[in-house]
Amino acid sequence: MKKNKKWLIPSVIFLLLGTTIFFNYIYKSHKTTEELNAEFNGEASLFFTSLKQDIKPWLNKTVILTGNVSSIDTEGVIIDKSIYCQFRKDVNFKLLTINQPITIKGVVIGYDDLLEELKVNQCIIKKTTND
Repeated sequence: MKKNKKWLIPSVIFLLLGTTIFFNYIYKSHKTTEELNAEFNGEASLFFTSLKQDIKPWLNKTVILTGNVSSIDTEGVIIDKSIYCQFRKDVNFKLLTINQPITIKGVVIGYDDLLEELKVNQCIIKKTTND
């Protein structure tokens, strides 16, 4: 009986330590858009044209795109009539205007065949130019 008690405390400590390490590894915080390294930095229209052939290499990749605002809705904007940028909740994009030059950073999540739009989410505004 004393042998069993001798191993009980180290076993419980080992189990708690293992559980703590496991949960810290599994539930580690995600990187913000600002922390992600962009794999493309350039004109939105050139990027859109180049990936129409094959989008798979760009899925879940971070990009920085420059273009003009074509349309504005409640969750984001369309750049150069072909790229929909959904902004994070903390980004204030309501002051943007149509045809305003903008540079955004976001993550490519897919291509909408019906609307023929590239979808980018977690967007932040890197730079705007007021005309």
